[in-house]
Amino acid sequence: MLYRFSNCVLDDHGFTLTRDGQVQPVEPQVFDLLLFLVRNPETLISKDQLIDAVWAGRLVSESAISARISAARNAVGDDGKSQAIIRTIPRRGFRFVAKLQSQTPDEPRLKQKTGRQKIRYATADDGVKIAYALSGNGPPLIRTAHHPTHLELDWEEPIERQFIDGLGKTHTVIRLDQRGCGLSDLRVDDFSTTRSAKDVKAVADDLGLREFALLGSSSGALIATEFATMFPHCVSRMILLGGYVDGRSVRNGAAAQGEQETILKMAEEGWETPDSAFVYGYLSVYFPTATQEQLRPIARNLQNSCPKENEVLGRDFYNNHSIAGLLERVKTPTLVLHSKGDEVHPLSEGQKLAKGIANAELAVLDSRNHNPLPQEECWQIMFDLIEDFLLD
Repeated sequence: MLYRFSNCVLDDHGFTLTRDGQVQPVEPQVFDLLLFLVRNPETLISKDQLIDAVWAGRLVSESAISARISAARNAVGDDGKSQAIIRTIPRRGFRFVAKLQSQTPDEPRLKQKTGRQKIRYATADDGVKIAYALSGNGPPLIRTAHHPTHLELDWEEPIERQFIDGLGKTHTVIRLDQRGCGLSDLRVDDFSTTRSAKDVKAVADDLGLREFALLGSSSGALIATEFATMFPHCVSRMILLGGYVDGRSVRNGAAAQGEQETILKMAEEGWETPDSAFVYGYLSVYFPTATQEQLRPIARNLQNSCPKENEVLGRDFYNNHSIAGLLERVKTPTLVLHSKGDEVHPLSEGQKLAKGIANAELAVLDSRNHNPLPQEECWQIMFDLIEDFLLD
């Protein structure tokens, strides 16, 4: 988006500020501050709101805020005396007061043709290569999925493809393989949600995205939630599908820990066995009403998405992880979708998400499966809810 005001143009895709046609040097934090103010013209922005948007809720001194406001004014040709663009409201906050015009420039990096995906690579801040794919048309929607995934194999799997194409009718869908699986670098040892959230930011930066919708499904909901607390100014809306707050070992205690250790052991032994009965049986718990024809390619793709060591490490992290302490920090408008009969991550987990995130909306889907299947009536209901929420 191009934002024009006074003699300035702020480009949130090119990360540039020009004044009188000349590019102005702006520090990233000052740019984010300007962008937040410009996106909320004539609105009183409190210091707390500014801290949440620019500093991700960290403790910030008054002098640091004043310094960034001064730098922002200097960049746009304003000053503390005239305050013609950024006005200070004593003891209240700040307001962007310049007359604003905005227009949407071409976004060639998001142009896609329906029916195909384009795979690219982003580089994380530690040098790890993260594979991501684009498909569909429309505003950007980044999807963080379960662990593990494989961009090419998932594209060919019928249920996943229908889900991707359904989202792609109204949005440019951006999917990524988490580090350690799929087409991303496999030799890694950090499977945390914090690390994964930073990898999502690397993908967004590679595409030049400053703001987008975010959809987290299953364990990917934990990544999406953490991302929304780390980079709140980037997320316009968030959908959590089949997500949970507490991993199974966290919510069920010692009994679940023993059960998970058994499952991990079986995974180690059966992961590299073609058409593994363990993997097939394990997935039938997630999708109890799926046909054998539907489960078979899902199981095969899962086994070919990452080495067994990475599957064990990733599963162990999510089983023992909790995002309970993050929920109250989420300020993004959020829709929680959860199947009524989900036996893997029960509806109570979806309710915890909706209760913990301020003003979140909960929609219960009439399904026994972890996520709805195409043959279920709630499959289309799910897409209607997603579309209505994102396009509102």
